[in-house]
Amino acid sequence: MISLLLSLHLALLLFLSLSPPTQAATGECSIPPLYLPWRNITVSLDGLAVTRGIELGIGTPSQIFSLRPATTLNNTRISNVLECVSLTNITCIGAAGGVFDATKSSTYEVSIRSAWNGSQADSETATGSYVYFNDVLKFERNGSVFGFPLVNAGLEGEADNGIPLGVDSSFLNAATSGLVAPSSAWSLWAGSRSLSPVDGALVIGGYDSARVKPNTNFTTFPIGTWTSAQPCPLQVSVATISYTFLNGTEVKLLAEAETPINACLDTARQRFTFTPKVASLFGNVTGYNSSSGLTGLNYPIANRPDGNLTVILTNGYKTVVPNEELFTIKRGSDDLGRYAIVNDSLVDSGINYNANADPADVRAILGGMFLTQNYLVVDYEAGTFKMAPAVQGPLDEDRGSLVPICTQKAVVNGTTTPTGTATPSSSTKGKSNVGAIACGVVGGLAALALLAVLVWLLMKRKKKDREEKIRRELANTHRQSSMLSVSELPSPIHPPGPPQQMFELPSP
Repeated sequence: MISLLLSLHLALLLFLSLSPPTQAATGECSIPPLYLPWRNITVSLDGLAVTRGIELGIGTPSQIFSLRPATTLNNTRISNVLECVSLTNITCIGAAGGVFDATKSSTYEVSIRSAWNGSQADSETATGSYVYFNDVLKFERNGSVFGFPLVNAGLEGEADNGIPLGVDSSFLNAATSGLVAPSSAWSLWAGSRSLSPVDGALVIGGYDSARVKPNTNFTTFPIGTWTSAQPCPLQVSVATISYTFLNGTEVKLLAEAETPINACLDTARQRFTFTPKVASLFGNVTGYNSSSGLTGLNYPIANRPDGNLTVILTNGYKTVVPNEELFTIKRGSDDLGRYAIVNDSLVDSGINYNANADPADVRAILGGMFLTQNYLVVDYEAGTFKMAPAVQGPLDEDRGSLVPICTQKAVVNGTTTPTGTATPSSSTKGKSNVGAIACGVVGGLAALALLAVLVWLLMKRKKKDREEKIRRELANTHRQSSMLSVSELPSPIHPPGPPQQMFELPSP
């Protein structure tokens, strides 16, 4: 046994000496982008609570969550089952996108924040109840990451729970270090929440070229600086906002001569939030009756507005939100926590009504409705994000149109250096992240096979040396037998008497 261990040790040293230098994120660029659909997911055990989001399995066995991407978060936040009292409170579970029961996961490990492997960038509120822990996270059919950092958070707001896509996202870091995505760059199409909904998708380590409108170019923006006024990384400046009636009449809600509005792109919010002045003007031109007693910018179905909304940024980037996206039948959470029609006699708008708010308290947001019309690509490492007009409607989910965003990095003498940028190729067609993980397993098996061969060669050499030694000793004994009288002890195998037949097991 000791000799075998020594042989293994020597073989391992030989294997390492023959291997190439270790690379940072070895084979990153050979891994296809991680594709995560944004759609309706069942999150309760009885199958009744359905939430629109990105599906994740957390714990062992998996507890299912449906979470909305959040660019203002750096850690994955989920709700504790105690926030909903029990697993039978499907209205609460549906609204939260799933709840976590630590007692039902065999791989749950609680941690203190200072020793935790998540991001330290997020600042939790003093009144919040937060537990930092690690567990297994599964990306649908795309593989798993062990020891994934998570936060148990209370139900404290619309965007409190979610998948973090911030600058220091532990989610993005885990996806790349766990070799389920080629890089931490990401892209997103929010899908449509109109009365004819379409699933969206989040892509880690690349983008979906089929979602980018043909014959259009990406417009590049710098990553913004996080401030109290704009607590977000994706910042834009809005130059003009206008409402155009079906007959072609255009009304300016924010004119060129006015001060531009600095806004955040926020994937966790669906509606637009503009200044109180813009919200008031929008209500006026669309016929909103502020004395009707209706909450929000709601209209009787007989008085449905017929116009579109146009938003132009200061760099000239233009987005038109069509009527069917801007106005829909009144929807909200039903008794099962599902997003559904709650009043078919009212029409709701995609603009938050904050006409009576203090302008100093309002943070302008371009939410999911804006990102329905645009395809978003974010690369924090490059310090930029990009947008291009998005293809509308459903597309086939063959994933052959995914283009990787990846720069291969190698470590030479402890220094990390880029060695080239991955480019789209037909070889990525049809691949999945399961395949990427399988390739890693095959590579590991190949290394073990090589190690086994080396061990076998060493053991064969030692066996040959032993046989040679025995042969020499036997020859020497044979030479001495002609000169000495040797007394023979009874054989422990053969009994005294004539030779008998022996049966020997085949050699292993």
